[in-house]
Amino acid sequence: MLTFLSNRDLEMSVLLSNERGWLLDACSFINEGFRRCYSLNKGYFRCCFKKQYFDILKPHIVSKSRSACMMGAVPNTESHAAEDNKIELKTRKKRKRKRSEMNQGELDAEVYHKKVRWLVLEGTRSLLETGHHCGYLTEDLHTVPAKQMPGHECQMAALCDMAKQLPKMENSDAPHVQAVNGHPDMDAHLDLFSCLTENPDDIAREVTLMGETYFLPPRSRFLLSDITRLQPLIRSEDKYDLIVLDPPWENKSVKRSSRYSFLPSSQLKQLPVPVLSAAGCVVVIWVTNRPRHLRFVKEELYPHWGVKLLAEWLWVKVTRKGEVVFPLDSPHKKPYEVLLLGRFSANSYSTTGAEACEIPDQRLIISIPSALHSQKPALSAVLKPYIRPNAKCLEMFARSLQTDWTSWGNEVLKFQHHSYFTTDSAECARDTFTETTDADQQVDTRVMDKSACL
Repeated sequence: MLTFLSNRDLEMSVLLSNERGWLLDACSFINEGFRRCYSLNKGYFRCCFKKQYFDILKPHIVSKSRSACMMGAVPNTESHAAEDNKIELKTRKKRKRKRSEMNQGELDAEVYHKKVRWLVLEGTRSLLETGHHCGYLTEDLHTVPAKQMPGHECQMAALCDMAKQLPKMENSDAPHVQAVNGHPDMDAHLDLFSCLTENPDDIAREVTLMGETYFLPPRSRFLLSDITRLQPLIRSEDKYDLIVLDPPWENKSVKRSSRYSFLPSSQLKQLPVPVLSAAGCVVVIWVTNRPRHLRFVKEELYPHWGVKLLAEWLWVKVTRKGEVVFPLDSPHKKPYEVLLLGRFSANSYSTTGAEACEIPDQRLIISIPSALHSQKPALSAVLKPYIRPNAKCLEMFARSLQTDWTSWGNEVLKFQHHSYFTTDSAECARDTFTETTDADQQVDTRVMDKSACL
C-alpha cells in the first residue's frame, strides 16, 4: 500500500513510500537545512543547492529496451533480454574479451544481479508510476539541458596529508569541540584537523575556513582528517545510535582515474566502529556491486566489529523521467548500489529477536542521483523509524554535512563549498523569515495534487 508523507516529511526528501521502499528527492533534503542562513556580511539569507546538479534528464547509456524500466513498467523479460544481449555483445567486443572468458568476479556479479533483478523491476514499478502521476517524475520536460558544471577542486585530502606532520594533541584538558564564530579572522585560528568543529546554532552559517567559503547546516559537527587521525572523534566520548559509512572502495577504475584515494578493505577493520557505537547502534555501509566487497563486509568486516547483518537494500538511480540511468542488464555499470544494514552488539549473538526483525530486508531507495561524483542521497529520513528519538548520528568518509549529525572524512566539507549553492537576495530573505509556519510547510507543487495519485 502506498503511503503519502506529511508536508513536513515531503520537505525532508521522502516523497512516497510503500512496503517496497521509498522515492526520495535528495536535493530537497539538502535545501531544508539552508532555508535560514546567517553571515556577518549578508545578514540573514536563504541558499539552495544548485538544482542543475540533479537535472539528470536522460540515461547515461540508453538501452533499446529502456522503456522496460521507465515509469515502473515491468517488461517481457525474454524479448528485452534479447535486446540487452545485443548491447552486451557490442560492449564486450570493445573489451576484446569473449563471454566465455569472464573471470570469477564477473561470474559472481552476474549471479548477484540475477538475484536482485526482479526485486528492482517489481519494486520500482508502483513508486515510479505514482511519482509520474504526481508530477515529480515526468516526460513533459521543457528544461533546457544545463551545461556540465565543473565542481569545486577540493584540496582537503592534500591538506590532511600535510596535517600529519603536525604533532598530535594528547592534552586531555584541550577542548574536544570548538564552535565556528563566523568571523574570518577568528575562524582562521580553528584547528580543523585535531578537534571537532561545530555550528551550534539553529540556523545555517556562512563561514570562511582555510581561505574558502562554506555553508554549515544547523547543529552540524565535523572532523577533517583521514583514518590515521581519528583520535579526536574518540576523545569526544560520544556514542552513536546510527553510523553510516561510504568507504572509498578499491577498484581498477579508481586506480586509473586517480579521482580520489582508495582504502584497501583490510584497513577498514581499523575503524573504531565498536568504540563509537552505542548499544544497538544501527551500522549502514555503502558497498559497490563487486561481490568480493559484499562478501568482505558480510563475512569479515561486520563480524569483526560485532555487527549483526539484518538487511540488504538497493539504491536505484533514475532520471527525471523515471528511467534507470544505466540499462538494468548492462554488463558493466548497474543502475543500483547496495547498502548493508546491521546492528552493533558487543556479543553479536545477544541481539534480541525484536531487534533482528526491526529493520526490513530487501527495500529500495529510488532517487535522481547527483551529477557530482560519489554524492549519495542522505538516509536520515528512511532510517529514522529504526533508531531511537533524538539519536546521535555519525557519517564516516563523508563529503558533506547534515543537521544534527557528526561527519568525518578527509573531504568532509567538499559539498558545503559555496560554489555548489545559489543564494537569495537580502529582500527575498526578509520575506522568507516573515512567513508563517503554515506557509513554511506548504506542499511542493510537484506533489500537491494527491487526488491524481490515488
